[in-house]
Amino acid sequence: MSDGDDRRRDVVDRLSAMLEAVGFPHNIARVYAALTLAEGEGLSTSEIMAELGISKASVSNAMQFLMSADLVERYRVRGSREAYYRILKGRWGDILARKFAATSYVRKVTEEALASTNSDKARERLEEMRDVYAFFETEFADVMQRFNERNR
Repeated sequence: MSDGDDRRRDVVDRLSAMLEAVGFPHNIARVYAALTLAEGEGLSTSEIMAELGISKASVSNAMQFLMSADLVERYRVRGSREAYYRILKGRWGDILARKFAATSYVRKVTEEALASTNSDKARERLEEMRDVYAFFETEFADVMQRFNERNR
């Protein structure tokens, strides 16, 4: 194994660990990291299996998830019977927008909980949670607007 292979494996591991930290399941994060670092357009099922040491079923499951999330697409290479996969561009803003949208959900549920409790201690905790999420909900909306304007 060459130093280049070791470096690539280290980068795949670090990138997949970061993806796991933001919510990707382990094998899906590894597959997405490998696709991100592909030197060409994408990778075949067998190339992913060989690089990551995972089964065809694991690749298939990862691809089902990634394609349903509109992060990856399948394509064909002339003369090959294998499926190839590549990263779809322009998706990270969408991923962040979905994460940011979760702040609205937390704020709304917290407000519902506030309306249903009479406990001063519970209200104090819920008000703090609501205020933090309300702040970030507004800030994230502004950030996404600036991001979208920049990328037009």
